[in-house]
Amino acid sequence: MRRLWSHIVIAATSLLMVGATFATVVTNINSNIEFEKGRELTFRVVAKDNDGNPDYSEEAKFNDSKAIDDIAKIMEKRLAAADISRYQIETQGTDTIKVTFVQDTEQQYSIIQNYLSFNATLAISNSKETYALATEFLNQDKKAYLETTDGYPAVVIPIIKDNELFQAVYTEAKEMSDNNTGEVVEEHEHEEDEEEHEETHHAYLYLWYDYIEDYYSYSKINQNSSDTYDPTIASKILMTFDAANPFLDDEQDALRAYVSPQNSSESSVTPEQLKQAYQNARFYVNLLNAGKMDYHVDFLFSKRANFFVESLVALDAHETVAWSRTFIATICALVVVSLLLVYFYRLGASSVATISIVTTFLGLLFVVLLGAEYNIAGLIGLITLGLVSVMSGIIYLNKFKEECYRGRTLKKANSEAGKKSLLPVIDLHVVLVATGVMCYLLGGVIMKSFAVVTVLGGLVSLVLNIFGLRGLMWLVTNEQGLSGRYDLFDVSEDQVSNALEENQTKYEGANADKDFTKSKKPVAIASGVLLVASIACLLVFGIKDNGAVYSKGSTTGNSELYVEYYSETEGNTALTADVKDKLDTFLTHTYLNGNTKTLAEANEVETENYDYVAKYDSTKSGTNTVYYAYYRLTFNKAITEKDTIRYENGDNKYEGSLVAFFSADENGEQIYNLVPGAGLGFNNAVTLSLKSTTRANADQPAFGPIILATGVSLAIAAFYLLLRYRLSRGLAALAISALATGISAGLFSILHFLPVTSYVSLAIPFVSIFVLSIGIVFMNKEREMVLEDRSKDNSLEARNALMVKATALSSTPIIICFIIALYLGVNFFGFMFTSVSWIFLAMILGVCVSTGLTLVLFGPCAQLLFKWFSNVKIKKPNLKKKKARPVRVKKSAEPEEAIFIGIND
Repeated sequence: MRRLWSHIVIAATSLLMVGATFATVVTNINSNIEFEKGRELTFRVVAKDNDGNPDYSEEAKFNDSKAIDDIAKIMEKRLAAADISRYQIETQGTDTIKVTFVQDTEQQYSIIQNYLSFNATLAISNSKETYALATEFLNQDKKAYLETTDGYPAVVIPIIKDNELFQAVYTEAKEMSDNNTGEVVEEHEHEEDEEEHEETHHAYLYLWYDYIEDYYSYSKINQNSSDTYDPTIASKILMTFDAANPFLDDEQDALRAYVSPQNSSESSVTPEQLKQAYQNARFYVNLLNAGKMDYHVDFLFSKRANFFVESLVALDAHETVAWSRTFIATICALVVVSLLLVYFYRLGASSVATISIVTTFLGLLFVVLLGAEYNIAGLIGLITLGLVSVMSGIIYLNKFKEECYRGRTLKKANSEAGKKSLLPVIDLHVVLVATGVMCYLLGGVIMKSFAVVTVLGGLVSLVLNIFGLRGLMWLVTNEQGLSGRYDLFDVSEDQVSNALEENQTKYEGANADKDFTKSKKPVAIASGVLLVASIACLLVFGIKDNGAVYSKGSTTGNSELYVEYYSETEGNTALTADVKDKLDTFLTHTYLNGNTKTLAEANEVETENYDYVAKYDSTKSGTNTVYYAYYRLTFNKAITEKDTIRYENGDNKYEGSLVAFFSADENGEQIYNLVPGAGLGFNNAVTLSLKSTTRANADQPAFGPIILATGVSLAIAAFYLLLRYRLSRGLAALAISALATGISAGLFSILHFLPVTSYVSLAIPFVSIFVLSIGIVFMNKEREMVLEDRSKDNSLEARNALMVKATALSSTPIIICFIIALYLGVNFFGFMFTSVSWIFLAMILGVCVSTGLTLVLFGPCAQLLFKWFSNVKIKKPNLKKKKARPVRVKKSAEPEEAIFIGIND
């Protein structure tokens, strides 16, 4: 019993190690906004005056809904360029934009905040007021990029070095540097005479952003000039280059800016400091390539934002795994899948379950160790990895059972199963890794965690399923006490063939006599119609709705009341308290849509309090600073003209439209101060505005890159399978997988009325891997039967009969894989929130479509291709045969000695 106990100890120890380290791994996950609290940044778009300065006057108040949508799209592109995988952009009214995302540190939040509002109207100048605009000195055909020089990051800026204006700027600065007549940097005292001072001069090239011609100048950034110094203009310097050595590249015509790690010397650079330097360098590259905006974008304030799905970590003093829906769904999946394996394979299930659980955990561990961002795509990657590992075990155990039914002992059956399952298990993991690699290269930022899990986890799964699974099964099947116990592996002993009899196999499976392909014509017609409809809907809606292939990109959410007030005194607590009191009065005396409860009692409004945010008005040239503060009241619904309020506060009463209450009359005055007896009493320093919220990116651009990555991975996998299983089967695998994936991708596009975004496209790689995997099960079985066929009859009729039989015999493992994959989809669909449950519904539909097409159409499709290729006659070239030499014949009357090797010696 020692081998059986060894099997039990190894399996139990592996599972205990996973359980003991699971909490540590999960609490160190770096997630995005789906599973972690992030930050919501609020921006306001401001028009510019004739001089290019932001115009904060009431007359110039921004009111252009198309422009606000254009700026939201610019921000969306910048978030994608900054490698932020999940975000939300909302426009409010005609001048406000909210952006929600997750970063690790306050510095990273500050970087993205500046990047989103950045206006890259670039120019370069020197201290003599000579300048060149970006259109004159930058090479517009090339982008700035990041490179590594001597182990450090460097920002390379392509320029037109021969441009006259740039040459004038550079030449003047270089002359000042050579003649020591530039800006005074510091003073040194001579040791001999303390009264004498030596000045050090330097000349610089200044790279500006948001540059305004004839307004920005060196005199306004020179701190030694207190009369003209303007801190707002000084903040517009993006980079400074020393004129003595500006790192001009003669070969590439480029300026090069080196980004050194902060607070470190060359001998003590830590990996974290170097990582930070690269992050800063990428930030500068993004800024330089950002492009300009026709409007000024002001950052107003930020607040903590709740996760989109749920938190994976308990939100208390102790960082532990939260009993979240994701965690509960994972536990249920592990238990139920293990029970299903026990039902189908009895004792063999312990080996498969152990290997699969360890494999999936290691896939999660790679995400944490490599610092990849964990998101819903990562969760789907873990589900895919675990399923492929389970399918590898199912292939192994089915081969084992087949060998047992042929009359082999458990020991011999395990040895043969290990040999026969080796290549199909490798095939499964080649498909998995190829899909992961393509998703990493082409799938966009959202698919990075999926790629890490499937590529590195897939390699580990391959090793464990080849060596670990075989080793665990060896310990069980070589145990003397279990010799002949076929029932422990769900093998009926009375149906095991006698090895001495000529009849090799009595039992071939529950579906051995069924013909799954008899419905091939109606299924082919229906699937063809669905595929055409799917592609047509994807194209039509993609063009019509600007890439939103499943539903419209913009959806109206709720409404928010902005209460904005300003003061020339920082921290004006008296004004703050007064505004808060009046808002409380409004909430406790206002009834919405005839409700018997006030807004405060009905909890229909969420009150958010924000501290003062300093806003510097550059039009006043530094003579005055205005401090703004905000309250924001969030309604639980979108307020329209039909929504009415009833305000009752003693003798002050108002009944009418809520929108009108906070609107302005023809003179620009706001109604709430003009309605007789109903005024809230705000003074001119307070402005109220009711704004409806529209999600500008409800349909994030995930579909295009994901479908591209999946398509390329299907082509690569099909080429590999073509080499492994011959031309007809390889092309059939490509056709069936493309058909199943295309239908799965387009079903929700056909059902365009459902509130589904292209985020469900995360299920497409899962579907493609699944359909190819069960296709491998069929192809491997058919190939084995062709090789084992003693008649060697290669006619169409014989091959067709073998195909039908192979489909029937491979149906058992395919259906078991289908049941497990279907349960996983249903399990997570039932537990997860609505925002992501559509992804798992897409997985369910894809699994059903893939299984049906594989069982009904795969074999007939391969046979049709075999028929076509067999009719192709290839003429062989006529090669002239060499004439054989004539045999020499001795003409002699004497007898010749016969030659027998080994005798005549």
